[in-house]
Amino acid sequence: MACCSQEDTFVSALVKYLLFFFNFGCWLFGGVLIGIGVWAFIEKNRFYHKEVQTVYDIIFDLSVIFFIIGFIIFILGYAGCIGALRENICLLKFYYITMIIIFLLLVVGAVLAFVFRDKVKQILVDVLQQNLITRYQDDPDGQSTIDWIQEKLYCCGVNGYRDWNSNQYFNCTEDNPSPLRCSVPYSCCRDPDVLTPGVPNILCGKDVLEESGDISIIYTIGCVDAGIRLAEKELPIMGGIVIGLAVPQLFGICLSRLLEGQVMDQRARWAQTHHGHHQ
Repeated sequence: MACCSQEDTFVSALVKYLLFFFNFGCWLFGGVLIGIGVWAFIEKNRFYHKEVQTVYDIIFDLSVIFFIIGFIIFILGYAGCIGALRENICLLKFYYITMIIIFLLLVVGAVLAFVFRDKVKQILVDVLQQNLITRYQDDPDGQSTIDWIQEKLYCCGVNGYRDWNSNQYFNCTEDNPSPLRCSVPYSCCRDPDVLTPGVPNILCGKDVLEESGDISIIYTIGCVDAGIRLAEKELPIMGGIVIGLAVPQLFGICLSRLLEGQVMDQRARWAQTHHGHHQ
């Protein structure tokens, strides 16, 4: 801590406490996300337990995603908060170096996704088809997510409504005994409340996968294409989201790097003063 008067120190109180309160807020936010993730995981496993077999079982588990993101924000918030308060060089270095790495990974990922967008789209379609469509009836968490996406984006399936032929309950094979055979989820229907207002008719998409099925009652566009169209249509909003994610990171990086330089300058002054007193 400073041993000199406020006029003699290189460390700006404004920079120090801006960084402290910024990261204190991040620390609290990370803790909230961790709490939500743990609560959601416990609640989900009270009624349904799914064994983790592949990495996609973790990637598509929202409770785990909340926990991981919350944990990263919590650790970074703690390092920035304490690093600023105690003027700790090691914590400040850990904080801004990690933030720079995360920022660069996001930028590089976005550039690669744009340059190789067709390849990325195909990989995304394949992964979602294999891990969301096929497990729709077997994973309540994933089922709710898919239904929400299809209802909000007015889409059906990942690449199109015929993706539901990949699901064992909906596929149109002759030996499928399911009452949902040749159907699609109710969230694909343009008007799922045809029986009782407010209560979705789960059979509203019945037989649409038949060759002679009436597809006018459902959305036929895939959700990946629907998402891309929405992003292109709402480009200013997407730009705002990107800026909203980038600015806080750059703000934290700049403040922490500035404070580190000030602390090192102050330590250099102390060292010179101490050396002068011994001469």
